[in-house]
Amino acid sequence: MVSPLPERHLTPTRESALPQLPPLTRARRGRAVVSLVGHPAGRRYSWDLVTHLVAREFRLRYRQALLGWLWAVGTPLARLVILTYVFTQVLPLGIENYPVFVFTGLMAWQWFSAGVTSASSSAVDRRDLLFRPGLPRTAVPVVSVLTDGLDYLAALPVLFIFLLLGDGVPATAIALPIILAVQVLLTLGLGFILCAINVYVRDVHLFVNVATLLGWYLTPVFYRSSDVPERFNFVLQLNPMAHLLSAYRDVLIEGHLPDLKAFSVLMMVCSAVFIVGLVVYRRTSPYFADEL
Repeated sequence: MVSPLPERHLTPTRESALPQLPPLTRARRGRAVVSLVGHPAGRRYSWDLVTHLVAREFRLRYRQALLGWLWAVGTPLARLVILTYVFTQVLPLGIENYPVFVFTGLMAWQWFSAGVTSASSSAVDRRDLLFRPGLPRTAVPVVSVLTDGLDYLAALPVLFIFLLLGDGVPATAIALPIILAVQVLLTLGLGFILCAINVYVRDVHLFVNVATLLGWYLTPVFYRSSDVPERFNFVLQLNPMAHLLSAYRDVLIEGHLPDLKAFSVLMMVCSAVFIVGLVVYRRTSPYFADEL
């Protein structure tokens, strides 16, 4: 029988800032747990424990900030102001209601890039969670992605205010949770893969920073897909985030649902990325202790 890994200890300052995790009792297991694809029989994924960690990480992120969680709204708003000025005054793109157009794409892209970046280094950065007894190793990238997702949710009311000041919120906005779920699958899948590789090759985290910078320009966040020359359309077709941004704008701005066939393909691709990422992570995570 393999002996359990010793629990890693944090410095006194860091440890004092982290509240103790709730015990994983039988009652807690039965209250809010779901099976996670790929988990061995009999093991359960405690979502109440994950939500506890996500809420804690979100609080700690803005704990020392004067404005607190308002930075989750202020950062995308500052970028919105700059992009709106540049592409309506300096280099006008002729896009109607540009602030709403760009803010819709900006919020989704910011969550995706931040989620993939933080998840890719989560196993290295959060050894305290990775080796904590009672917590599945898969929870570490999940907590990173969902914590960044709270930034998106914090800024979402601002987007709806912009919509209300314009043509209103279309009824198709009710489909927004489905698109968000698809983005979660894509972000988690890539996060699992990159996190597993980063444990062994630390260049991965640096590569992700460069890749997300390139992705910012190769994804129609601040420009229309129709503005891309036809010979380069294949770049957008191979970019899942380009299709996700189109779906967001369809339901929030255009007032119609995404093309069913195209969105079904997108869902299958993102689901496949998630499953592959989860399998890769689960196959490699038992050996993380040898590298960390």
